[in-house]
Amino acid sequence: MIKKIFKYSISLAVVASMIQATPTFASPVNTPVTQGQINETQGQIDTFETKMQQLDDQISTSMEKSQQLNNQITEQQAKIEETKAEIEAAKKSLELHKQVYSERLKSIQSEGKDSLATYAELLLSSNNISDFLSRFTAISKILESDSDLLNGLNEKEQALKTAEEKLHSELDSLNKSKEELAAEQRKIEADKQEITKALADAQTLLQSQQAQLAEQQAEAQRQAQLAAQAAAAQAAAPTQQQPGAPAPSGSSPSVPKSTPSFGTADPADPGSAGRLIAIAKQYLGVPYVWGGTTPSGFDCSGFTSYVFRQIGINLPRVSRDQQNVGIRISPSQVQPGDLVFRGYPAYHVGIYIGGGQYIHAPQTGDVVKIASYNPASFSTAARVLR
Repeated sequence: MIKKIFKYSISLAVVASMIQATPTFASPVNTPVTQGQINETQGQIDTFETKMQQLDDQISTSMEKSQQLNNQITEQQAKIEETKAEIEAAKKSLELHKQVYSERLKSIQSEGKDSLATYAELLLSSNNISDFLSRFTAISKILESDSDLLNGLNEKEQALKTAEEKLHSELDSLNKSKEELAAEQRKIEADKQEITKALADAQTLLQSQQAQLAEQQAEAQRQAQLAAQAAAAQAAAPTQQQPGAPAPSGSSPSVPKSTPSFGTADPADPGSAGRLIAIAKQYLGVPYVWGGTTPSGFDCSGFTSYVFRQIGINLPRVSRDQQNVGIRISPSQVQPGDLVFRGYPAYHVGIYIGGGQYIHAPQTGDVVKIASYNPASFSTAARVLR
């Protein structure tokens, strides 16, 4: 019996020494990481990603406006050139008629007569009253025509100059709007750079916290196993068991449960939704590009509009307009092929593919990918396939 007690005492000493000799992990033991801290960091990352998507949407919208302004400026410049050509034509016509009128007066004066005397002679040489009235009418029309023509040409030239000044004023206004829009884009890009850095820092922190928590949990589990082994060794020694004392349970601490996934595993739609999703998956890995609408680069709404166009459905260009297409449904009632939106008006859009997942072009620096779908993170959804 003394030999048994001695062996048991040695066993307990070895177990105790193993626990004390456990090496420390990456982070100091006195500052353990909690699941709450990890959730807080993840919340910061979600906030940064949301801001990125909002800024991406603003840039895409401003690029659309910029293209419209460029088109208007081109049209305005063409109108200015056209008006200049009309002004030059009017000037030439005016000069030509002035020259003809001047030659006519010189011809009359070279004969020692003035124009009124010549017209009077034509009237007096008429044979009868009818001939007189005919000549008088013709002369009056000539004089009136000359006067109206010269006045009309002068008025047209002035009107064209006024139109040209107005066009130049409108062009200046368009160029000013373009400059203001460019300044707005530069501000957005600067904001994005700051958020990109903050997002990267938060992601690095999250990875560090997750690694530290995993080490803490592994260490806790190891210590629980050692404690269970020690308890089992104690229970195996008859002299150490007190009568009527309850046996150690040996149960290990409960492990925190993972966050439940959202969405339901909807069966694949063999029809248009299935074709749509298959097409969308072909572009996994395509980089996010502001204003991108082709497989060389997509923004969020450029991706959805391109994919839907492949099955014959034309969506509006930007996410806030796509939000008004089809039948609006609750984000918790989506089926494969439905559009899902964040924000109202929407600043981000993707395609629900079933199984609690959706495919989208996330934000700058990322690529088209599949992500977990949480209905609580989306404002609306739309069913276009029906």
